[in-house]
Amino acid sequence: MLGYIRLEILRLVRNGGYLMMSLIMPVGLYVTLAGGGPDQESLVRAMVGAAAFGALGVVITNGTGIAEDRSLGWLRQLRLTPLSPVQVVIARGAVATCLGILPIVVIGLIGKFYRGVELSAGTWLEIFLLLWVGIAPLAMLGIGIGYLFKAQLAQIAGTVSYLTLTLLGGLMMPTDTLPSWLQPLSRETPVYRYAQLSWDAAANSAPSGTGLGVLALWTALLAAFAAFAYRRGGRRA
Repeated sequence: MLGYIRLEILRLVRNGGYLMMSLIMPVGLYVTLAGGGPDQESLVRAMVGAAAFGALGVVITNGTGIAEDRSLGWLRQLRLTPLSPVQVVIARGAVATCLGILPIVVIGLIGKFYRGVELSAGTWLEIFLLLWVGIAPLAMLGIGIGYLFKAQLAQIAGTVSYLTLTLLGGLMMPTDTLPSWLQPLSRETPVYRYAQLSWDAAANSAPSGTGLGVLALWTALLAAFAAFAYRRGGRRA
């Protein structure tokens, strides 16, 4: 499985243009629209939301690339290896989380040196790790979309999922601006709980036990979805 992970990472490195394109929208929105207010709390909240928005977009739209690989017969080749569906999904999930590192780092640097976000070194590191590792359930969603749908449908499904989860998760605007009937649903989404971990860390608050539980449940459910999609996609490949 480690060999497969190395192979996929090398393929990503060679496709540097894709990674650079993934920065354009989140960085553009952060610099022009979502800088936050004059106080540090607003600045940090906007930065975390923009970084989460960028990482989310990368891992979900990754499904389009997976669907394109499947149309080229890559999935058939994988099924000839000793790797089980669970191993393939875990490996692809590990690689997909690496996709989120670039927007997280770039937006963090912009927050620090352009927006004036002031945090301790330990808090910066904690936020980075939470944004990186916490994207895992959303990476599984992107993988499942890629294995389940053809490339064009995967792109549509990924875009709809991305925009819907961004809105419900409160990444670009507070969830209390949503209709009152929608706010409880927002708090049960993986994106809201994902960003909440870093918002709490920036405020020196302990992680919410409920939030961690919701995120863990979503991780298990979406990993199962990705494994199901891999098996189903393999039969149709």
